[in-house]
Amino acid sequence: MSSILRHASAFARQLVLSLCLFSLLASPFGVRTYLDVQAAQRAAAAQQLSVIDRPAIVSARTSATSVRPFDQPERAAIDAVRGKGAWFMIFASDWTNPDADRAWDMVDAAVKADLSHIYVRVADSRAHFYGAPALQDLLPIAHSRGVRVIGWVEPELSDAHSDAVDAIAAARYQSAGQHLDGLALTVEQNWDDSSIEWYLGGIRRGIDGAVGLGDRYLLVASTFPVPSEHRSYPWATMSRYCQVFAPMAYWRATGRRQFVGSGGVRAFLDQIFAEFRDPGINPYQRPVSITAQAYDATLEYGIPGSPPGEEIVASMDETRAQGGLSWSFYRLSNADNGVTGDEAAAITAYPFWQRPAPATIAQKALIAVVDQPAAY
Repeated sequence: MSSILRHASAFARQLVLSLCLFSLLASPFGVRTYLDVQAAQRAAAAQQLSVIDRPAIVSARTSATSVRPFDQPERAAIDAVRGKGAWFMIFASDWTNPDADRAWDMVDAAVKADLSHIYVRVADSRAHFYGAPALQDLLPIAHSRGVRVIGWVEPELSDAHSDAVDAIAAARYQSAGQHLDGLALTVEQNWDDSSIEWYLGGIRRGIDGAVGLGDRYLLVASTFPVPSEHRSYPWATMSRYCQVFAPMAYWRATGRRQFVGSGGVRAFLDQIFAEFRDPGINPYQRPVSITAQAYDATLEYGIPGSPPGEEIVASMDETRAQGGLSWSFYRLSNADNGVTGDEAAAITAYPFWQRPAPATIAQKALIAVVDQPAAY
């Protein structure tokens, strides 16, 4: 019986890790209703990712309740999203209780994929700030292993005051002395400029008794990719309040075959960077961090099929060439649109960021790699 239990326990741990790897490599663009319906149908496929060494304060699986609080290193706000990241989709019903094992496996997957940061969905207008059960263990475990965590928020802005309070609540949440490294705001429902102004201004200055986050807290604008195709969007207001633009550059989701293949991907990203250099769109000249496609966009009437590894690499190459701040990826978090092995290998192997060794968490820095003109 003890042997059976040991095998069952090992199988369960492997299943949890597989589920985390599948869910980690996840899009903030389109088919929202479909995602809500399909959230419970997510499945997993383990990825073989190369392991790198990182300093660790938490050296074994543990929960936040047993972690002694430690100081979170001070850094420039935009440093939180330098490097290579991924978007992780969780809904309010997905993570309702603290789960240290799940948090550990999620961070472990990020480390093995050589990611510097992850975006985790923690709030929306309907469920408000629901991310505390996930963040309780995720924040200290991620920070102890050198992974930064950005809270991803999707406001509908039918009540901008309430949405601003939700964002502030997420940013103020702490566990073992650790808090989010910033917020990423995906505004797709209400483009009214006055609502955006109320929302972002409320987050910065405070609203309805909630103390604001001030001018230095990192806000990332997760936006449509091509401003000229959404001219009524309040780009200038987003540029005023957010330090970074993270356009959702899902080239196959456009449905345009001219953006397929390495050359097509580069052309698509070139257009994005050119438009974000326009002072009319980006008057404060905020840096651009590309959110790339790593999922099958068929459900969005896009070009069928997940991007092959060569397109993933082309998106990273062109982000560097255009002077992008950083690069991250997103895929739909359901069983039909999992990241492929080809994509996973390309993402993991690409030296988008590199840190000197040995180094402490506080000392880690992004440096230029061989044959690359820019340091990230």
